[in-house]
Amino acid sequence: MTVTVDVPPRDREILESWLRAPSMPAGMARRARIVLLAADGVSVKDIVERVGVSKPTVIAGRSASPPKGWMGSTIARSRAGGPRSMRSRS
Repeated sequence: MTVTVDVPPRDREILESWLRAPSMPAGMARRARIVLLAADGVSVKDIVERVGVSKPTVIAGRSASPPKGWMGSTIARSRAGGPRSMRSRS
């Protein structure tokens, strides 16, 4: 079974950067890999084998694209920039 996911070019760039980021949580990197493989037309069976997850995980991850795109997602916003700095009030 193959269902291609439409990933706009900007979202593809973001997901690919997640795969390269050493500090990216494993779950987010795995989700990015699932979406990118599905966008490339890889079958569910092959994604299961390549990523090492269950079929329901692939099906859920493949169809879970945020409505505002990946940069508009809560995940991307929470990772943008560094930690907040605490300024002293003197």
